[in-house]
Amino acid sequence: MRERTSEITAILKYTPAVIYMKDAQGRYLLVNSRFEKLFNVTTDSVRGKTDLDLLPAQVADQFRANDEMVLIHGTSLHVEERLPLADGLHTFLSVKFPIYAESGKLLGVCGIATDITALKNAQEQLRRLSGSIMANQENERAAIARELHDELGQLLTALRMDAVWLQNRLKDKDFQAAERAGAVCALVDTTIEEVRSMAIRLRPGVLDDLGLVDALEWYTTEFERRAEIACIFNHDAVPPVDGAIATAAYRIAQEALTNVARHAQATRAEVGLRMHHNALVLTVCDDGRGFAPQALAETQMLGLAGMRERAGILGGTLTVESQPGLGAKVVFSVPLSQPDGSAT
Repeated sequence: MRERTSEITAILKYTPAVIYMKDAQGRYLLVNSRFEKLFNVTTDSVRGKTDLDLLPAQVADQFRANDEMVLIHGTSLHVEERLPLADGLHTFLSVKFPIYAESGKLLGVCGIATDITALKNAQEQLRRLSGSIMANQENERAAIARELHDELGQLLTALRMDAVWLQNRLKDKDFQAAERAGAVCALVDTTIEEVRSMAIRLRPGVLDDLGLVDALEWYTTEFERRAEIACIFNHDAVPPVDGAIATAAYRIAQEALTNVARHAQATRAEVGLRMHHNALVLTVCDDGRGFAPQALAETQMLGLAGMRERAGILGGTLTVESQPGLGAKVVFSVPLSQPDGSAT
């Protein structure tokens, strides 16, 4: 028993995690060395106190609410808790679990908290870097689209004018040459249309000029024409959204519909855009062959990594639902503002 006690004492003293025990009323019974250093207290001085005695009221209330969940349900809880310290706001991954007496009586809560601030900061830096890369990609797409439309478009228009001039000059002198000039003119017309289509696919001007709803309206109509799959677009009244959110929603819809055309063997697709509480929700579903959920982990054919990355960069989520023979549904949800009211 003495050896076990010394082992437990060593764990409490040297572990880098914060460890504490509270009774059912939230009063501290025991804290370890890491807790003492973090709050500049001793076990004796903190015993009998509550979080309200040590922390700002808002933080203490949140900690107490998490403790109450453990006490009410009698099960462990994994939760991220934020704590203001001298060097700034820290994030802890806390595991809280109930403590029982041998008689089965609930005594209180034990918590083990690991500081994951460095990890959260690294994740935020990665999110910002990914966002910057995608923003640069969109800027490059827009620049290429402008070059195609303006520079190449002008050259092709000039070429068409020359072909028409040549056709008119030859029609009374060399019928075959005039026909060939007419064929060149038709080919140039086709090329102009294809260049225009490529420019729009790279960066649709309607997204910048008129917004997300009109861009999706245009794209679903274009998708139906090109893929020969009926495509319906339904939307509620949606407020103007940030350019990054609009771009992400448009690209996710574009990728999801591309998957429908390539893989789903569908006859009908539907795109929806609506508000749910303070989040913008985009859905893309089809009536195709569907797939087993485990197939998502086995294949990259759906380009889900890119869609999920776009969602994650903005603090949103992307889910995919499907069953064999029942089609598939992609749902992208992103908050339009933070809980404090600031923009995403």
